[in-house]
Amino acid sequence: MAESRYRLPEDEFLSGARVPVDDQVEVQSDPVPPPAGWRADTAPWADGAGADTDGD
Repeated sequence: MAESRYRLPEDEFLSGARVPVDDQVEVQSDPVPPPAGWRADTAPWADGAGADTDGD
């Protein structure tokens, strides 16, 4: 059987997928407080999520 012309050597195939360990770590700054007027209450968008199984 002839070898596929689309076949890539493993090293060439994986070279684009390998990322150095130092580049895998994301350094994040200090947490930023939420903007003024931001709400943590999800109930207005829950569309009745507080109801029981029969909808009451």
